[in-house]
Amino acid sequence: MRLGTDGWFRFVVMTLVAAGATSALRGDTIMATFDAADVQAATGSALCGKSTACWVGEETFTSWNGSVPLTTTYSTSLDSVGGLTGGISGTYTGGLTRSNDYEWGGAGGAGYYPTVTSSTYTINLTVSGTIPGVNYFGLWVSAIDADNELQFYNGNTLIYTFTASYFINNGLGACPSSSNAFCGNPNNGQDAGEQFAFLNFYDVSGYFTKIVVTEADSSGFETDNHTVGYIKNFVPVGTAFTPEPGTFALVTLGALILMGLRRRAD
Repeated sequence: MRLGTDGWFRFVVMTLVAAGATSALRGDTIMATFDAADVQAATGSALCGKSTACWVGEETFTSWNGSVPLTTTYSTSLDSVGGLTGGISGTYTGGLTRSNDYEWGGAGGAGYYPTVTSSTYTINLTVSGTIPGVNYFGLWVSAIDADNELQFYNGNTLIYTFTASYFINNGLGACPSSSNAFCGNPNNGQDAGEQFAFLNFYDVSGYFTKIVVTEADSSGFETDNHTVGYIKNFVPVGTAFTPEPGTFALVTLGALILMGLRRRAD
């Protein structure tokens, strides 16, 4: 069987999905990565890369007045290629509140950002025009603590859970540490005992429609620069991470194959 570049892309993705079909609720459909320590916002051109159809938008919360629910049409200022029409909207409901405490968050050391304490909030995502669905979500997670959690849903089906406790121990490394660039707020050097990082989540097999953000205790879950997108035939940016060691190896192999195929197509 002879496959073109797009054919190989579909083959690799379907292989990854089939391999994880028996454990879908453990997060097999999501590939997670983190960017370099100084990154606090997504770069649209990097996300869209060589995709023939890509739409990436962002909510910075700069003009948010703190009222909930918050309904936003994500800004198209990042990137849009391939002639896609429409956009992506998000409705935030639940226990989020507005903060401008720059020790714990605020990308760039300025503006407002959402936080939640001993509660949850939900982001319901909708698409319009020719955008078929949302398969990318990125955000700057500041002052990461063990009780931070993200859950991704397709409809009412849970497809992936991100637990910060595992990520702290197996992703970014312990803090405080003078040799760990992820320790401490990069804008002012405060909070050296916690990690700060921009995270990317890609759905390799479909789309997600809802994200639930949870903080189980009083320490707070601070985020900023929420970024959503549809990226056809994506090549992930950042360093791969997943709390499933077996899936990590499989997904990393798939990502390497995909990047190799892209290079051959040049």
